[in-house]
Amino acid sequence: MSTLVTGAGGHLGATLVRTLLAQGRSVKALDLDPGIALAGLDVEVLRGDIRDADFLRSAFQPGDTLFHLASVISTSGDKGGLVQSVNVDGARNIAKVAREVGLKRLIHTSSIHAYDIDTHGAPITEQTRLAIGHSSSAYNVSKAQGQLAVFEEGAKGLDVVVVNPCGVIGPYDYKASRMGKFFRAIARGNSGPVGPSGFNWVDVRDVVQGLLLAETKGRPGEAYILAGHWNSNLALGNIAAGIVGKPIPAKPIPMWTLRALHALGPVLTMIGKRPPVTREALDALLANPNMSHAKATTELGYNPRPVEDTIRAIYNWLADEDILAKESAAHKARKAAKAAK
Repeated sequence: MSTLVTGAGGHLGATLVRTLLAQGRSVKALDLDPGIALAGLDVEVLRGDIRDADFLRSAFQPGDTLFHLASVISTSGDKGGLVQSVNVDGARNIAKVAREVGLKRLIHTSSIHAYDIDTHGAPITEQTRLAIGHSSSAYNVSKAQGQLAVFEEGAKGLDVVVVNPCGVIGPYDYKASRMGKFFRAIARGNSGPVGPSGFNWVDVRDVVQGLLLAETKGRPGEAYILAGHWNSNLALGNIAAGIVGKPIPAKPIPMWTLRALHALGPVLTMIGKRPPVTREALDALLANPNMSHAKATTELGYNPRPVEDTIRAIYNWLADEDILAKESAAHKARKAAKAAK
């Protein structure tokens, strides 16, 4: 039997695949573009689209376990229908084919954004209402709809468990997520002022721990929030600056500045410029900071590590694989090639 991972070339996928291989498991890595994240690993790489049922049927075998991670993250709308298509239709397709083929278990990676995190007062838990009808974010709504879609297949006989990670940071971020770029910029000494507020940040390795615990201990038809710890962007920046020995500005960008930039969005769009701040990004900064992993801790034994350990691991990984130098060389090569044209 194989262990299948969709979105295997992403940040979470690259980390999960390495953990599965360390356990001695046979891994099939499904991704449209895995990039360099899987280079040199003993995995079977299958390039294909999760919206293609025939591709999935060719990859799945009865009794396999599937970790579904593939998703389109967006703070700028539906991207021409791509967010809805991948996060909802793709998730439904994955679950439907998994049920038809007879997979052992589907562990579906949703997001904390599937819930109405804009509501304040009580902590965000698995009982919090979903984002559908309560959020203007195409991404948030899509993650809620995708979660419902896989549970619908669960009601038809599929063994499915859902996990809802918070903001993921950590090593093995080969494609450089937004937060990956943030930590790289600090290491290079050119971060500039950081944004206001913060989020609940969770180590990518802890999310992998949660996925594996959900595989063995999760109750079918249940969701588990994989939260970490709330920290401001400035606090993250200060921890990072202390580790790499590079200064960052002492104060964050004021919230009123971001609100003003957001208000200018329609004007910038009219003249063909990309708005620097979207409604979705602004809402995320104002989200409920109290996101609870109590259910995952009680039922699964999930236990997130301190954020300081995560940030130190990021810089250890960047140094071990000489990522910054490789990225700098690639940037210079692209610049030289462009100048030569």
